[in-house]
Amino acid sequence: MKIAALQLSALRGENEIRSYLQVALEQKVKIILFGEYLLSPFFKKFENTKKSLLIHSIQSSNEQLIKISNSYALTIVTPIFEVVGNKIYKSIAIINKGKILFYRAQRLMPYEHWNEAKFFANTIPKNIKIPPVFNMGGLKFSILFGYELHFDEFWLQFKTHQVDCVLLPSASTFDSSLRWRSIIKMRAFLNNCYILRANRIGQHQDEITQTLWNFYGDSLLVNPNGEVIDCLGDREELLIVSLDKKYLKQMKECWQFR
Repeated sequence: MKIAALQLSALRGENEIRSYLQVALEQKVKIILFGEYLLSPFFKKFENTKKSLLIHSIQSSNEQLIKISNSYALTIVTPIFEVVGNKIYKSIAIINKGKILFYRAQRLMPYEHWNEAKFFANTIPKNIKIPPVFNMGGLKFSILFGYELHFDEFWLQFKTHQVDCVLLPSASTFDSSLRWRSIIKMRAFLNNCYILRANRIGQHQDEITQTLWNFYGDSLLVNPNGEVIDCLGDREELLIVSLDKKYLKQMKECWQFR
């Protein structure tokens, strides 16, 4: 079974979305994963702006994506700004043929320089619930935001529900690539599952410190033995990979962590 990760800084319109979806379709990809802050603007640019000013453009962009999805026999998994009334939530959308399921982040970065918890309206529950699990091609998939990767509770849930592949959109920066690789490889190995990560590229200029944030890419697939199977560099690319059910079964039987 083939799945894909789209690595971009920001999309430049409907034609670009369609061009990547068409390539994925021609390669018989079943699921395509977008990175964080790809369809939606990086929140740091708007954290001091009235959120009401963003809502119309967000709704228009979301409606366009749902419309586009009707043309392709693909499941699109993408981080998105979900608008309910006058509130904006950080969510992941699972979109298939115009039908959409939202997962709202349960853990958000609370740091002074990167305070998503303050910007978004997401509820931060004491006890996490497992993100949506769906079946495709004889495999169980689930989703997780990059920051949520660090919390053991999610991975215990994935193991309990026998998740075979975790789709992980991220927006990692600050020369953290080696740390992220180490964590992703460890999670994949201990859960004997695949992890497909789609990371953002591009830059953000911090208005207060004038620091330049570099989003470095390195989108990748890690197998159930904790090995990087394929990866991208730091440029605009589409990563297309295959999941091997036979190999997955072998690793589960070999290590018996699941």
